[in-house]
Amino acid sequence: MKSLAIAILLGLPMLAAAQTPPGAHRADAPAAQPMKRFVWRDEAAGYTFVGPQRWVGKVRAVPLASKALATSGATSGVRFLDGKHVVLELLAADDGREQALKSAGTTELSRHAGHVVAVKSAADGGELALTSEELAAAVQWDGGAAGTVSR
Repeated sequence: MKSLAIAILLGLPMLAAAQTPPGAHRADAPAAQPMKRFVWRDEAAGYTFVGPQRWVGKVRAVPLASKALATSGATSGVRFLDGKHVVLELLAADDGREQALKSAGTTELSRHAGHVVAVKSAADGGELALTSEELAAAVQWDGGAAGTVSR
């Protein structure tokens, strides 16, 4: 009786290992689904940029390097690229650094809770460029409405 109980106890882990749960091993990966909307999140500044539908699958976000941020006076920034072509460049900083942003050739886009988001005027988006209405609605602050400005 003891030997039967020991055999059963030792045999249970082997049976469990033989049955792999579905999807865990040797299962095909799910098919890639196309992005339905273009969204980029800036955790440091506390906002989300929502691009237009025409950007989906064409534009990619590339965070700015620390050297580029240092020259502009921004605390965070991103370049939206279509291939190698710059569609839009956004820079974010706190209220104390807004003068540095302006001297770097940017225009204030939105402001909320001590943070400023500016757009670099040198960026030429071509056919993927945003209209002024799209640009104003693209920045969505945490805890605020799209394009919220509070002074």
